[in-house]
Amino acid sequence: MTQIRPQPFIRPLNIRKREARVQPEGLPVIDLSFNELPFAPNPSVLEAINRTTAHANFYGNPSCEAVRTALAQHYALDPEQLVVGNGSEELLDVIGRVFANSESEILISEYGYIQFPIVANRVGATLVKAPESHYTTVVDALLLCVTGRTDLLFLANPNNPTGTMIPASEITRLAEHLPQRIALVIDLAYAEFAGGDYCEKMHQLVNSHDNIIVTRTFSKAFGLAGLRIGWLHAPAWMIPTLYAARGMGTANAAAQAAAIAALDNRDSTNDNVTQIVDERNRIADALQRLGITVVASQANFMMVASPENSEESATEMAAHLFDDAGLLVNQTRETGLEHFIRFSVSLPEHNNRLIQSLADFIQSR
Repeated sequence: MTQIRPQPFIRPLNIRKREARVQPEGLPVIDLSFNELPFAPNPSVLEAINRTTAHANFYGNPSCEAVRTALAQHYALDPEQLVVGNGSEELLDVIGRVFANSESEILISEYGYIQFPIVANRVGATLVKAPESHYTTVVDALLLCVTGRTDLLFLANPNNPTGTMIPASEITRLAEHLPQRIALVIDLAYAEFAGGDYCEKMHQLVNSHDNIIVTRTFSKAFGLAGLRIGWLHAPAWMIPTLYAARGMGTANAAAQAAAIAALDNRDSTNDNVTQIVDERNRIADALQRLGITVVASQANFMMVASPENSEESATEMAAHLFDDAGLLVNQTRETGLEHFIRFSVSLPEHNNRLIQSLADFIQSR
């Protein structure tokens, strides 16, 4: 008998599996595979979380008014042009459903953030990838890939998984030459680690264009990954439509309270970012002295090549780090990046362990 089932209208995607073996030496496992911050939240942030969870029987504010007010005050933005969601990933999905459908092309850079293809798959759009140079976005390549069907351009800068970025001047050039009918989304998940006034310049682009959206998150520099809260800044005319596609009350009460407290403790956040950047530079210098190819990162993670530039040696390198030092890293699976591993920049003692373990691996080859 033929089995009749409901017909899905979305293509299935494979779930990425993580290391599930027991650490053979009984070492504590340190997970460096998710680009997380290694520092615990500031005490005042923890206090805000605890205070809110004591009243977990109540919803958080559906439109996140207090969070938007705090963001607006901190970044000198109009709160009516901000939308808060369950992490920036939810907001990327919202944007995809608003500006693309099965007739659309969604344009990204060659090694763009994995969430971008996922969004294209969900809305049935055709994904178009523009070639990169040295694992870095090329604006002219993006512009050459624009067609009459291009409705949405996603760009993470700094990018995940490569960690590379292009300067603000190149983003401005892209904005000026991209047809205004195309929505341009600039994902700034890791921008705090890039330094300078880069974020401010991106928000200025939103204020001067009717087609640009900036997405940001509290998961990385603010260390609130487990609470899932992010936000976007968009032209005023877009906001009602974005709200129409957004879930009601998706940012929970504890996440909202934590975000406000984190904004009130920016000195702590800035100190953490400085430590990560210093450690990132130290790791890069150490690994380069070992002869390991390090892709220049402007994020809180690094992508490095395996010794033989092969997927097999990348697998061996990741396994060695786990077996030898209890370090869980991410072997990149994107086409063209299979010979790399990626890991979060962590505490100095964790980073020292990584450097030493990779030195032992190189010496054993």
